[in-house]
Amino acid sequence: MKTFNIITHPLLLIASFLFILISGEHLGGFYLMYILIALPHGGIHALLALTGIVLLVFSYSIYKRANKIFLVPTLDILGVCCLVFSLFFFFHRDKRGYNDGTFEQLVPQITLVLFSLLSLLFIIKNVARISKKSPDKVFSHF
Repeated sequence: MKTFNIITHPLLLIASFLFILISGEHLGGFYLMYILIALPHGGIHALLALTGIVLLVFSYSIYKRANKIFLVPTLDILGVCCLVFSLFFFFHRDKRGYNDGTFEQLVPQITLVLFSLLSLLFIIKNVARISKKSPDKVFSHF
């Protein structure tokens, strides 16, 4: 259970999101760089990323000591959805295929898969918290 709590920690999820490797035609880098570049221009993927990060940090820090059964997991799930939609809009709005190398190279694919797995486990944990079940009981069926 201790390992599961570490893997599903919101700060680890945020770090895995920000350090997704993006491979462009001429320039690549971490997704954090693309968020920071688009934020002053109001890019939808940057605004969604910022909203998701704020929701996750807010639910972790403010309600960490409070026993809010429904509010905290709901904020967590909304935060993860914002992060996922940020990535979706980032790649979907790339009409020229500038960042297609991300899906063709191994290391960027590994970072995307890692973020996807952490997101899935994080959502499962929060759905279990909403339904008042222990995550151990949820995974005992697999």
